[in-house]
Amino acid sequence: MESCTWFILILLGLCFKASSGANSTLAYYVEVQLEVGAYDNFTKLIENLVLDSDHTTVVKDINITTECRTQGSAQVNCTCNLGYTWSDEVCKNYTECCDENSCLFAAKNPLAMCLSEKRVLISGTFRVAEPFTSNLARPESPEYKKFVNNYTEQLENVYSTLSWFDSLKINELKQGSVIGLFQMLLTDQFKSSDLENAVNKLYNSTNATFNLIVTGLVDITRNPESQEPIPYEGNTSITCTTTENLGKPLWFFQQQQQQEVTNGTEANVTYSPLQSTVSINRSTEVWKGTFTCDYLKSASIIYRASLYLDIALLPPIIIISDPQFPSCIGQTRHFFISVLCIVPNNTEIYNVSWEGNSPESNTEAPPGKYRSYKTQKEIFCDENPDKYTVTCTFRNRLNQTTNASLDIPIITKSSTYCSEDNGWQMAKSNFTAIMLCNSNAVGLKKRNCTNSIWGDVISLCVNEDLFNLLSVTKNLQRGLGIVEKNAYDIFQRLRTSTNNQNINSFANVNASVYVLESIYSASNIQNSGWNGTVLPDFVKSSSNLLNDSLHDSWTPVNNDTDNLAFKYLETLEGIIHKTNLNAASITSALQQENIELIVYNKSNKQLKGSLKNVNVSVIEISSNVTVQTAIYNLASKLPNTLYNEETYVSDTILSVVGENNTRLSMVLKLNRLPNHQMYCVYWDSVHHWWSDKGCRWGGVNNPDHCDCDHLTSFAIMMAKEPINLQYMEELTYAGLGFSIVSLILGLVIEFLVWNTVVKSNIAHFRHTVLVNIMVCLSIADSSFLAAPVPSSSPSNWCLSLTVLKHFCYLAVFFWMLCLSLGLLHQVIFVFVPLRKNVYLGLCFFLGYVCPLIIVIVTIITYDNAMAGQYYSTETCWLIYVSALKGSIHAFLFPVFVIVFLNMFTMVVVISRILKPTLSEGSTHDEKEIARSIIKTVVLLTPTLGITWILGLFVLVLDLTLEPYAQIVNYAFTFFNSFQGFFILLTGCFGEKRVRDALHKRFRAQQSAYSNNESSTRNSSTNKIK
Repeated sequence: MESCTWFILILLGLCFKASSGANSTLAYYVEVQLEVGAYDNFTKLIENLVLDSDHTTVVKDINITTECRTQGSAQVNCTCNLGYTWSDEVCKNYTECCDENSCLFAAKNPLAMCLSEKRVLISGTFRVAEPFTSNLARPESPEYKKFVNNYTEQLENVYSTLSWFDSLKINELKQGSVIGLFQMLLTDQFKSSDLENAVNKLYNSTNATFNLIVTGLVDITRNPESQEPIPYEGNTSITCTTTENLGKPLWFFQQQQQQEVTNGTEANVTYSPLQSTVSINRSTEVWKGTFTCDYLKSASIIYRASLYLDIALLPPIIIISDPQFPSCIGQTRHFFISVLCIVPNNTEIYNVSWEGNSPESNTEAPPGKYRSYKTQKEIFCDENPDKYTVTCTFRNRLNQTTNASLDIPIITKSSTYCSEDNGWQMAKSNFTAIMLCNSNAVGLKKRNCTNSIWGDVISLCVNEDLFNLLSVTKNLQRGLGIVEKNAYDIFQRLRTSTNNQNINSFANVNASVYVLESIYSASNIQNSGWNGTVLPDFVKSSSNLLNDSLHDSWTPVNNDTDNLAFKYLETLEGIIHKTNLNAASITSALQQENIELIVYNKSNKQLKGSLKNVNVSVIEISSNVTVQTAIYNLASKLPNTLYNEETYVSDTILSVVGENNTRLSMVLKLNRLPNHQMYCVYWDSVHHWWSDKGCRWGGVNNPDHCDCDHLTSFAIMMAKEPINLQYMEELTYAGLGFSIVSLILGLVIEFLVWNTVVKSNIAHFRHTVLVNIMVCLSIADSSFLAAPVPSSSPSNWCLSLTVLKHFCYLAVFFWMLCLSLGLLHQVIFVFVPLRKNVYLGLCFFLGYVCPLIIVIVTIITYDNAMAGQYYSTETCWLIYVSALKGSIHAFLFPVFVIVFLNMFTMVVVISRILKPTLSEGSTHDEKEIARSIIKTVVLLTPTLGITWILGLFVLVLDLTLEPYAQIVNYAFTFFNSFQGFFILLTGCFGEKRVRDALHKRFRAQQSAYSNNESSTRNSSTNKIK
């Protein structure tokens, strides 16, 4: 007899329902025992089998799923046929069989059954608009049973029309109207359109809403499929495949919580009509978990497939010793220290080995947030060691390894060290001690020991909530999570973290800025943004980072040259640019301590006064929405240079985001000093510096005004040094030197011609005044040249020179006033001569007493000549602060009063010269008068100090007013530094009697010399004779 074989068949019964005209199917599982040779006859019989008396149910399909052969009387060896796998019941009760094609069972075991690999499980809910009662929560209640039986029948009547329908069961009822949870099994695949039609039919018949999750229609595989687990930092991909076009799927990944997967630095999602793939280019602990693809062909049906990706992990290692610096100074010459390797806690089982430890040991500490592995290192002080080295190596399931080494410096008797201090253990000199952060922070603290002196503690600790938030944003960059969906939560968490007063360290501020930078980078990678609801939290958290209490926390540690303020400003502007806004989304300005933000559009082009220190007028705007942000307390953290020259930067930085062809006119506040160049600048994010391209300053009459033809972050800058006129210093010193020589020469001439020229009171008056002018001016100019480099001179010397210059220059002008008064009296009161004693007494009083009084009063007024109040140590001269402020006005006021009086005298003199020409029409006389006027102006201007009127224009005209200010400044410097030379020309050589006296004196000396020489020759001739 041929051997017997057990078959488990699946019969698909087809039932035609006359009432609806539809057909329903039902799968029957049949266990048959027959001889091998009878198989063909059996199948023919089954194909024509009628399953009921009215001939409405027939067999549509028949498949053999499981083939079993008896082995003895107690066991059966069953095998799944091609396309079938063991049922869930077999996998649950016989776990050793689940991954095998064949399995050994007890004879006639009803569980030994294989099901189609293509079986489909549908998990669904339906919601019925009926009141939920407490009885519906109890499965044993009649009301529950009635409801379940009623809806089970309705669901089966419709869902059984699907091919290979197997079973349907309502598992639970929940509140929310009435929500039913059910599961449905189909032994093979079907068309998605059939399921959608069934759902629509049920909705129409029951008025219930359905949500279904279908697993089995989508196939998910991993590449490489044979490699399990995936190597650390390897490449892998997960692919979902469908038999029909279900649309573009959404990819999800889950460890502790589910996140959507998209394109990023480590993930790449591709799609074709029947296939979608997620490629991971760096498999790390981030990607160890469950991948799920969801197809949403309709709103209520999800076609899903999931796969767990196992990765053999390798950890980052922190290795430390306790103590960090073992000491051999004491009596103990031989001891052990502990060495720990600390790694993050995860499910990976590592094989840990040590090198350099003695004896060999490995102790794993109880797991928590971290796992630590410990060994003992034996120290022999008699060997006089300098250091020991210990290495721990971690090996994963695929024999991949990573290690960390630690040099353990030994403190010997000859070593210098830092003693224990405030929790820090003894440390060897010229080494860095480290300490783990507190339990609520991540990272390390460091402290240098240099020449037995402890340095400051350098904290690299990041608050745990900030660290976790940074991990979330880095995952967004990797492609794990959708920026738009996570942005609100991230900014809200950042606001909470930055409100904490415990973030006052560079590590925390750095982490906060990197959170902003990471989410902005992720938005660029995903080419997406977020809506305006995030702005309040974003503005508040960004403002918190600029608080005065965190000012020092912006200073980098470990010589980090990467400027954090760069990232902050550029990220701030980028995040605003990525925000999907309309002007109605923010009805008022968002105002925080350090940041203010407003949104405006074309219908409201001017929002003056909306911000504290900034006014902006939008001249041209092409975008519907433009965002204006004023940032305070940031400029000091950015570079203050423009084209490598140091400047002062305004406290306010204005960021304007919109279309780049928008033109702006803005007012930025910065107290401007006279003659200092101002620059309207923007932040160049490409080169990370300030630039003034495309921006124009409003000029000295509108010093806070800027016009720019583009949008970005703006500021206004002022040069630290006033505008430097080329060769001005050289011209000044050359002129003063030449004047001093001229004045000395003039005094010599006065000495030589005094008796000859001074024959009358008028001549005596004039030359007395002229001599005093030359004496005072020569002393003043010499004092000016005496301190060319004030910083190298003693402070008392600088004060003495300032006082001397102040007195002597005032004396010069007061003596010029005396000359002017004498000339004015001579012109007006022609027949009233001046009395010598009265005039000279008045002159000496004005020339020396008045300047002395002014100098003394000025010194007393300005804190007894205090440096920085009365005089500048940089220039050894009086100080100009602003209009009517500064000690310089104790010089300017009397000088300009005297100059204007002297100009009045000159006008009177010229009018006297012009008077005859009013009654005489002779052309010759007019020309003669014109020459006389010119001669008068030329001769009187230097000695009356008229050229100093240019000083008024020097004060009024700012050097930024080119070229007028430059012309005036050069003219003022030239005429007044060479004033001594011009006085020599006009006061001495300009007077005919002086020229004649000099000529006569030199001629007499020449005649005497000639007579003397003739006498000498005659004498010699007589001797020869």
